Amino acid sequence: MTLQESFKRIEDPRNSSGLRYSLPSIFTLLLAGLISGNDNLLRISLWFRTLSKKSAEALGFCKGRPSVATLSNILRKVSTMSVDDALGSCFSAKTQYKQIAIDGKSLRGSARDTVPIVHLLSAFVVENQNVIKQLKMEEGENEITTALRLLSDATIEGGIITGDAIFAQKKSVKQS
Repeated sequence: MTLQESFKRIEDPRNSSGLRYSLPSIFTLLLAGLISGNDNLLRISLWFRTLSKKSAEALGFCKGRPSVATLSNILRKVSTMSVDDALGSCFSAKTQYKQIAIDGKSLRGSARDTVPIVHLLSAFVVENQNVIKQLKMEEGENEITTALRLLSDATIEGGIITGDAIFAQKKSVKQS
């Protein structure tokens, strides 16, 4: 599965009338811009404007180039979990699951005023260093219950799943 194909899985929240750019093209542009060392939307937009017409077409843009405001509006509307799932499905389709590390992290700077800090649990494939899935820990959940939810729809045959000491409990071990 290509990145463009996986980005087609993202639900487009925009009104269908007047769309100039496809969602897969927008996300391909954003990813290419990030990989090229551009760390914000303005830099990605400026970088994109320096590309040749042929390069822009390869990213899926035949007419025009999106503005910073367009990129920002799309990112605000699209579900972050659907983007995670699209990227995870692309990378997991090409992955032999030999060793997966599961770990939780708190997102620095995510807590603001009355908004609590965001905790994520990720499944990371050690061999190719890809996060294939991550979930937000819901209120009242811990890493163990989130890990069970994260792995419930994953097929890992013959692979080894590792985690830190919190996972050394009977309910987090599934025997096959």
